Formats: sequence, C-alpha cells, structure tokens
Amino acid sequence: MLTVTDTAAAPTEPTTEDLAASLRFSITRLARLLRQQSDASLTPTQLAALATVDRRGPIPVGTLADEEQIGAPTATKIVEKLHAAGYVARTPSAEDRRVTLVSTTAAGRALLADIRARKTAWLTTRIADLDDHDRGALASVAAVLEHLTSPTRTAVTADLPEETPA
Repeated sequence: MLTVTDTAAAPTEPTTEDLAASLRFSITRLARLLRQQSDASLTPTQLAALATVDRRGPIPVGTLADEEQIGAPTATKIVEKLHAAGYVARTPSAEDRRVTLVSTTAAGRALLADIRARKTAWLTTRIADLDDHDRGALASVAAVLEHLTSPTRTAVTADLPEETPA
C-alpha cells in the first residue's frame, strides 16, 4: 500500500526586494495615517520645516532649504507663511546682516508638541491592541528601523532604477 505524504511546500522567505517593497508600502501608509492625525492648518512641507527649525534653530533660511532638500525660494515662502502664522521668528544674523536666522516661537513649539502628542496617542492606541508577541516583534522592528534611518548610515542609490513615487 502506498502512503501519500503531505508535500506542501514550506513557506519561502521573502527576497530582500520583496521585503523592501513591503516595508516601503507599510511605512508610507503609516506615515500617511500619522499625518492625518496632525489636524493642523499647515501643509506637510510646512510642518516638516517647522520641525527642522525647532530641532536645529536658529538657522539661516538657506540651511533650512538644504535640510529640507527644497529650493531657497521655496524655503523663503515657507518661512514667510510660518512667520505670518506666528510659528517662527526671523532675526538678522549678528555675523552677517544679509542672513536671516529662523527660530521657533512659543506658539510654534506648542503646535509641534500638540501634533506630536496626538500622533503618539493615536499610535499608542493601535499598539495597545497588539498581543505580547506582536509588541515584542514591533520593538525589534523599531530598533532595526532606527538603524536603517541612522544619519551615519550611507545609502547607495546611484545604481537603483527610477521608480514612480509611492
């Protein structure tokens, strides 16, 4: 008598490219969901610029443009809007009067703190729904993501094919 054994293939590990695509998709979706929690009257670009000024300021507008990887005229327009809203202050540099330094005001810091608190609260409720195993896995993933996004890690992108935006 012949015995038929179960020959179901074992699940295969995803390729590095499959893992990268899945991770990109999930992180993009998470970033979008977190942006939706901002509930601010500012655009994502304006919020990013405000956060950079808060983290690095007072900084020249040109440095802000470099940090945000935008053109100087765009950075100037963003600073004008943030200044008009009362979120940043502009002061001439003591070393070079041609340079304007941008710093976050109390209102700008309060806005950022409120947005960060809302985003953290939303994410906290989502994480609280996870079981212990998934929370442990998430802690490991967070450490890996921190490593992947470390400023000291250099990315090799010159040889990568062009891709449409997510």
